[in-house]
Amino acid sequence: VTGDSGARMQWSHYFCNVVQRYQVAVEGWPDNMPFANLSQVSSARSDLEKLYLRWESKETKWKILTD
Repeated sequence: VTGDSGARMQWSHYFCNVVQRYQVAVEGWPDNMPFANLSQVSSARSDLEKLYLRWESKETKWKILTD
């Protein structure tokens, strides 16, 4: 979505290094799951599967920001 093949998710500096730099944001993140590095938040397979299905269905997605 950024057009930069070297772009990486940066949880600890998400706003500066992702949102401001690339003008994109994650939309539709589940309310019951902290917006953080998943390896530090949840190891429950069911949580990860639910999030995966949200990305697959585009319920959670990258949104290009406009002015």
